Order: sequence, then structure tokens, then C-alpha cells
Amino acid sequence: MIITLPHYIFENKESYQIINDDSVIVAKSTRYKKDKISLRNSMHLAILLINGGKILHLKDDVISIDTSDILFLSQGNYFMGETLGDKNNFEAILIYFDDEYVFNFIKRYNITIETLTQNGILSFKRDEFINNCAQTINQYFLTNIKNSLDLVKLKLDEIFLYSLSKDKEKFTAFLNKIVQTKSSRIKYILEENLDIINNIDDMCKLTRLNSKALRKEVNRLYNQNPKEWLDERRLSFAVTLLKNTQKSVSQIASSCGYSSVSWFIIQFKKYYKTTPLLYREQNL
Repeated sequence: MIITLPHYIFENKESYQIINDDSVIVAKSTRYKKDKISLRNSMHLAILLINGGKILHLKDDVISIDTSDILFLSQGNYFMGETLGDKNNFEAILIYFDDEYVFNFIKRYNITIETLTQNGILSFKRDEFINNCAQTINQYFLTNIKNSLDLVKLKLDEIFLYSLSKDKEKFTAFLNKIVQTKSSRIKYILEENLDIINNIDDMCKLTRLNSKALRKEVNRLYNQNPKEWLDERRLSFAVTLLKNTQKSVSQIASSCGYSSVSWFIIQFKKYYKTTPLLYREQNL
């Protein structure tokens, strides 16, 4: 099972404290999970641990973080996460932010991005300044403070500005990753998350678009409506798996986002006029 963040947080509100609007979501978690969990972030993310540690198993790297680190991840990273330390003493602050927040930050502070380098994964060692920011944000969850969302955004601005002053080259590369992928963001999200998209509602959640905006964007990108696009892409992926792997029909149905094997076979026959097994035999 792949957990998509931050959607999972709102589906399990009893496990988190949340401060949010449309562009910034700050969640405090004390949820301890020793087992590895498959995660995918649909917004950019900064992680500040208050207690405990985490290990993130990424595609080409393994990153261990604790209360001496701050970690930034751009949107769309897939990773396995596991929690370290005392299960009764784990606290993490997760700060999610979208493209709009980053672009407003760049404009607000007149940031010039001069590098061509792009880096979607960045960690820094925390010092007293970042530790103070983390503890201040933590206080917003411990006490009932008015305007806490605005205060969190100010702290996030401070963290960004401080990261720029601490290592301009690395943090600019992180910002550049976001800037350079914005124009193809919806296309990237849809195509990279095909295995966990079951319906139009999933497409809306992942892209953070309402159904009308999604329809407009999919039509612009592919000249299709969302349902046409989803059906065609899933079945095209199924054909690739049938031709190039030994996966069973059930495994392929699951890999392509179908919750029912029988429905997958019905849809496949509708498009290709044969069953998946016969198609495989005919195309060996």
C-alpha cells in the first residue's frame, strides 16, 4: 500500500494536529510506525523532528535524519519511511507547501535563481536558529495562538531565507527544481502516479484541482477528458506489462490501478477485443 501525503493526514485527522490553508499545511505527528511504509508526497515538504529519528529509503539514496537535521523534499518523491527511537517519545513537524507559495516567496524577496542545477532532495544540519524555529512552530500546537497559520508562514519564510544564506548554491538548486517542473507539474503527477489512481476523484486529489479545472488541464495536455485519458493510459501500461513481464493478470490489474480484476478484463476486452491472457499469447 502506498500512502499519499498530505492526503493521508486529512483522512486520519485523529492522529495529527493540523494548521493549514490551500498553499501551506503544517502537521504535527506523534505517530510511531516501526515498519517501513511506502510514501509519496503530492506537495513539497520540509521535515523537522522534535523527538526521535527517521530513515527514508529513496530511489537512489538512504537518508537518516534526527533532531539535528532539516530535510526538504520536492513534490513527487516516492520513498520508504521508518521511524526510529522510543515509540512513546516521537514527535515530527511536517510542513507541506505548494508551487504558489514558492513562487510568491521568490517574488516577495526578489530571489534570483542563477544556477542550472536542480535538486529535489536536500538536507541541512540544524543549528540554534533552525532549532528555535522548530520549537516556535511546535509551540503553536501546544498553545491556542491566534493567527497561527500566518505565524507559521513567517517561520517558513525565515527557514527559507536562512537556508539561502547558509548554503545558497544548494538551496537555490532546490528552488530551481520546483521552478523548472511547475509547467509540467500536472502531467508529471498524473503519469508518475498512474498505479495509485483509481478514478477521477483520485486525479483531483493528487493534482489538487477541482473536477472542472482538471478537465480543462487534461484537455489542454492530451486533448482528452480525464476518463478517456485514464482508461487509455492504464490499458496502455497493461499492454506493456503483458508483453514485457511475467506478472499475472491479477498483478497487472493492481499495478494499473484497477481494484477489480474482472473490471480490468472487461475494460481490456472493450479496447483490444480480446482477453489479457490471449493478448499475451498472441504477442509473445
